[in-house]
Amino acid sequence: MRKIGLIGGLALRAGIFYYEQIQKRFAASQAPLQLVLSHADVLRVLSYVAAEDRIALGAYLGGLANELADAGCEIVAISAVAPHIAISDITRVARVPLISILDAVPAGLAAAGTDRVAVFGNRAVMQTRVFGAVAKQRDISLDRDDLDWVHNTYAEIAIHGKRATQPEMTEFSRLANRLLQRKNAQAILLAGTDLSSFYAEHQPDFPHIDLAQLHIDQIVRHALA
Repeated sequence: MRKIGLIGGLALRAGIFYYEQIQKRFAASQAPLQLVLSHADVLRVLSYVAAEDRIALGAYLGGLANELADAGCEIVAISAVAPHIAISDITRVARVPLISILDAVPAGLAAAGTDRVAVFGNRAVMQTRVFGAVAKQRDISLDRDDLDWVHNTYAEIAIHGKRATQPEMTEFSRLANRLLQRKNAQAILLAGTDLSSFYAEHQPDFPHIDLAQLHIDQIVRHALA
């Protein structure tokens, strides 16, 4: 049994969502859970992501990973997608193995039998196809206005910790179904923890793959191995 370290704070509910989901899986397996949650500064992290300053982001989150290692954690995971822009730099700084959300993408698409997906999340995540984890031939890109709307709406939800409003969720659904019908997407890849948090309570009316849930499955497998 491995003690889990979580880096949260990267959206108000992100770390709590990961904790709740991990706890449910451990309870189902009747295994004792050992977990430490660290709080990162979301605005600092997003400023590094926007500036593509991977070295500074790697030093910051790698330092938090080392604090978790000092607390006895044997594996560490980051409860958000966007910071994985610097996963290589974070890994170089950290003294403990990191469970990367990027590693969950190819297997998740394969398990779903999905060849073409559109990504919903932070601007950097959408524009880079989840930092290259979604192959170019599999990606259905959003039009500029749609990409801007998804990014701005998601940022408002994540930074301020608010629930998406019903009009916002209706627009997410409208856009998703348009991508499915007009651009031949087979599913929407939810690549933002706060979208995962919302849809854990209210399943969407469109085919989707939940990246945070795939990541959480991966964390639990490593912890129980």
